[in-house]
Amino acid sequence: MTVDYASAEVLSFASISISQKRRQQPFGHTSQTHIYNKFSRRTMIATWTPRVSLERNIAVHPFNSTVSPNGELKKGVAAAVQIHNTVEPDINLDKKSLHYEANSSESMVAKLPEMPGLPFPSMQRAILTPEMGENLNLVLGNIAVREPDYGEAVIQIIYTGICRSDASFSVGPGSGYPKQNHIAGHEGIGRVVKSHDPFIIGRIFGIRYLGKSCGSCTYCIRSLFTSCPSQLNVPKHITGTFQEYATVPTSCLVPLPDALLRGDVDLAFYTAALCSGSTALVSVRATKASLGDVVIVVGVAGAIGHLTGAIAKQVFGARVIGIDLKSKIDILQSQDHGDYSDILLGAPEPDMGDAWSNFYSILMQSCGKLRRNHGLRRAAEAVIVASSSFSAFQRLDEYVCDGGRIVCVGVPKGNNNICLPLHSVVERNLHVSGNLMGGHREALEVMEYIATGQIKPRVTKVALEDIPEQMQHLVHCKTAGKIVVCMSASQH
Repeated sequence: MTVDYASAEVLSFASISISQKRRQQPFGHTSQTHIYNKFSRRTMIATWTPRVSLERNIAVHPFNSTVSPNGELKKGVAAAVQIHNTVEPDINLDKKSLHYEANSSESMVAKLPEMPGLPFPSMQRAILTPEMGENLNLVLGNIAVREPDYGEAVIQIIYTGICRSDASFSVGPGSGYPKQNHIAGHEGIGRVVKSHDPFIIGRIFGIRYLGKSCGSCTYCIRSLFTSCPSQLNVPKHITGTFQEYATVPTSCLVPLPDALLRGDVDLAFYTAALCSGSTALVSVRATKASLGDVVIVVGVAGAIGHLTGAIAKQVFGARVIGIDLKSKIDILQSQDHGDYSDILLGAPEPDMGDAWSNFYSILMQSCGKLRRNHGLRRAAEAVIVASSSFSAFQRLDEYVCDGGRIVCVGVPKGNNNICLPLHSVVERNLHVSGNLMGGHREALEVMEYIATGQIKPRVTKVALEDIPEQMQHLVHCKTAGKIVVCMSASQH
């Protein structure tokens, strides 16, 4: 027999079951039972006063009920009470009395625990785009901190990286992006301050562009997670990390293992691994580089570029030629660059007559020097283009030897095309591929390289209010290394 309450509302989180066998309880007796909430993994106490005495097992299914903001099941909700006959009822039982009065002060009330969390303000600072347009329009503003729904958490952002793609996310708007009050940023590391799951409170997590993929579609099983039709992206589907507190689905968080947090590594370095570092790792792997191979990194001064050079050299044992704008190379030459590049070369200026011939001659000499002039005179085994300048994608077939690999990572603004001689690609057995970024696993691998000291990102720390200026510098190719935002002045 089923008894319904007056109103029907739906509880959207995990179902809770109450099961109690009560024998010979007097009329009006108040009963308590333990409820196990599978979502919060806590046991709670349900207290109610039935109008009848039953020798029954009572199962309440609150997916037909609702929870109030303070965590209590509302009185008079439509909970289905199923009576399973295991013992004969009292012979004088009036079955109509099974109806629980909605207005009764003694109706069933299941007391859920308050949502756990740490203190945080109701308002916060954020960098947002009030109105999307053709140009960057980033401003510092004050916005509310959104309370987490079930399956969400509030993350206090400690550090967040700035990626050039955030500039692309902040104009347009692109398909699926909000037109107003858009918040960019997708390389955050922070601490959970509020969640319905008490076990993640206070823990450190990462937030990255590819927040979630299904893991079971034809693309996911081939490790093409960024092609998953069910993916969730930051800051497309989820507000970005250019804010002090971000409310995000817990399924999109990247747990940082305790082993990575036990040392004295600055968390700002780990932000470089979330997007730039993971992209660098999968790009180097795509080259099939072996010990002693020569790998050219075009755009070596950038966030992805210098990490690509470092991984190629320090992890894969390759010899690296770094290429970038001459203005940047002049600066890098005066700095310690040996961990990510063996030789630095200024990129040839486009459309300057003999500029390419002179550059190519120096490039071939550099390849021979790195091989100690052993073997055939030939170009590099691979080239990785991490630059956002279209001129960097010209004549890529001449960078590599026969059987060489060309890996494109950077994406210049506009509808651009690369041009490779078909006869060269076919007759010389060249391999051309593109890489958007790595997954969670690659991000954690790069963090491990950082924690063990194999690679060290070049990080420049800035404040939240500096983001608009730094984004303009990225658009105009005026930055070097990784720019990381510190949400607290004490972290500079």
